[in-house]
Amino acid sequence: MPELPDLEVFKTNVFNRLTSKRLAGLEVFNQNKMTAPKEYLMDNLAGRDLLKIDRAGKELLFDFGEQRVIAVHLMLNGQIAVVPEEAVGPIKFKIFSLRFEQETVVFSDRGSLCTVKYRPPANNKAPDAFDGAFTWEYFLRTARKKARGNIKAFLIDQSVVRGIGNAYADEILYDARVSPHSVTGMIPEDRLNLLYRSIGSVLRGAVDSIKRISPDRISGEERSFLKVHNKALKETATGRPVIAETVASKITYHTDEQELFS
Repeated sequence: MPELPDLEVFKTNVFNRLTSKRLAGLEVFNQNKMTAPKEYLMDNLAGRDLLKIDRAGKELLFDFGEQRVIAVHLMLNGQIAVVPEEAVGPIKFKIFSLRFEQETVVFSDRGSLCTVKYRPPANNKAPDAFDGAFTWEYFLRTARKKARGNIKAFLIDQSVVRGIGNAYADEILYDARVSPHSVTGMIPEDRLNLLYRSIGSVLRGAVDSIKRISPDRISGEERSFLKVHNKALKETATGRPVIAETVASKITYHTDEQELFS
């Protein structure tokens, strides 16, 4: 599943790939994955310019101004393609498309989990990991409220912080050398602070790595640079074996270098 770093790269690359930004039309291929019918979307959006593409948590936001926003959640297998109109037909498992004057943005998903929302409600319950509202004070206060829970589950809980998924939770915990089996409330404050700082450094470092390795990427996942959440790795750069097991209902990668707090 694309996580925050992937989507940060996608939003810029998709917008830059469009040589024209004026919406000429759209198509709904799977109405069950949409929150509005085609006719309503056309009435609201046709002829408008795409002003920007933002990201909120794990959603991409296509902003046409005046709060006319389409939010796309790619879920596990969602894909984005930017193609000429004549190339849309052969794309399999299409959900939705936005046709601009010279290119079409197509969203597809072989698992049919990708969702498209029009004018999504504002999510004020949890900050994005890159939001200014995601402060150390907020992180500490929320961790204390969920003291009995597992720390891996805490990091991927979108009601705590939006944007972190399974892969980057593992990378963050590895960077802070905290075991994914740890109980949140048992982690000392200084280690929680290190964990908080690792969130920013790991995610921003990942954005830079993806841009360096796959500068034009608009879909899929670039994970070759990850230090622990990587099926191909048998051991880390420090020579410690990578352990793969289920934690918080997710396949989790970690090492015995990470301290357990329980």
